Amino acid sequence: MAELGNVQQLKGMLQRLGAGEDLASVREDFVKSFKDVPVKDIMAAEQELIKDGADPRKITKLCDLHSALFHGKTEGEVIREQKRMKKQDLLQLPEGHPVDYFIRENSALELILNNLQMALENGGHDDKVQLAMVRLKKIRALYGKKEELIMAPLERYGITGPSEVMWGVDDEIKAEVGRLARGLQRTSAEELKEPILAVIKRMREMIYKDENILLPIAMQNLTDDEWVDVYRDLPEMGPVFITEIPKWAHGEQVLMERMQAEKSAAEAEDMKTPASGADFEQAVVHFDGNGSESPAGEMTIAQLRGLMKILPLDITFIDDQMINRFYKNGDKVFSRPLSTLGQSTYQCHPVPIRAVVKNLTDDFRSGARDSFTRWIPNPDRPVKVTYLAVRDKEGTYLGAAEIIQDMTEAFRQFRSMEAASMKAEALKAARTQPGQP
Repeated sequence: MAELGNVQQLKGMLQRLGAGEDLASVREDFVKSFKDVPVKDIMAAEQELIKDGADPRKITKLCDLHSALFHGKTEGEVIREQKRMKKQDLLQLPEGHPVDYFIRENSALELILNNLQMALENGGHDDKVQLAMVRLKKIRALYGKKEELIMAPLERYGITGPSEVMWGVDDEIKAEVGRLARGLQRTSAEELKEPILAVIKRMREMIYKDENILLPIAMQNLTDDEWVDVYRDLPEMGPVFITEIPKWAHGEQVLMERMQAEKSAAEAEDMKTPASGADFEQAVVHFDGNGSESPAGEMTIAQLRGLMKILPLDITFIDDQMINRFYKNGDKVFSRPLSTLGQSTYQCHPVPIRAVVKNLTDDFRSGARDSFTRWIPNPDRPVKVTYLAVRDKEGTYLGAAEIIQDMTEAFRQFRSMEAASMKAEALKAARTQPGQP
């Protein structure tokens, strides 16, 4: 439990920062009052501000100031310094534990940031700067893992600070890295030096927050089974800045035991009703539509499974209670960890987007609309996302489907066809000119 007195003191100091008081003045009082600060108290103070009506977006804007206030004084940092002095490992975690994985990724990220800063400060290294910024665009995947695999489970324990504050900062960093990487295609590194240095600073601050606030609070709350779930889902997006995800012996053992238990349970069920599995796969689903407005014909369950497997779409189904029930994610346009199944879809979205998700769902539920499409004009991977209301024969709302299409190849084909058409038109026009053969 957070110490109430500590939380109120910290809350007051954060309010002073929010009101515009000088950081040095607030920090002076902080250092006098606290030898070290448990990370749970920092989280509780930020959550108290939000409960009192503070805009989470404003808290997000002040997040870097909060970090600067606590630098050198969090419980995690004190422990880390003690262990460093004793030449002990950072958190004495076994190799491959998810926290060990995130620390490895952060170390590799810091190396990229150091090399990028050196190239900027030495000047004349536009190619190195551009290459480093392209590599940093992968931060989206690392932050995505942290948000979906660490922040979302913490919400189930009532710890909403990371989702309400840090997730917003992550989004700002991702957007700024993308903007600067695109900018380097049009202008020199020298012209963008200051904003690049600023985003480097923010990324270092986020590493600090991860290792001294987010990960320690996760270590205090997530169960062993939940950490195994995190480990299982890490490969969904693959390694980011390191070359491979290290194996966690304990995680591998638990996953093997789970698989054997599931296999034994399935075999025991088959022994009771040996024909039931085969009978079910051959059960026929009838579609009595007209083929255009609704499906027509019939398919067996086995055929439906096969069809779903090969559809060139990523599909997620969310039921009428906003619970993630199903997905297929072959193209992996967005990550879909297994741990999100059975959980609220809200936890898969940053706080500022959740109101949009709710409004769209309310429209589906009321019948105000049946679909919504958005285009993501990512120059590297353009994407079409379609949201559809799912209803039964009587029109009762059953849930929503999210259909994701990677449009990269389609756009390439259309551009190629357009270029060929324009070339043919130009040749045709040239031949019709007087004096042309």
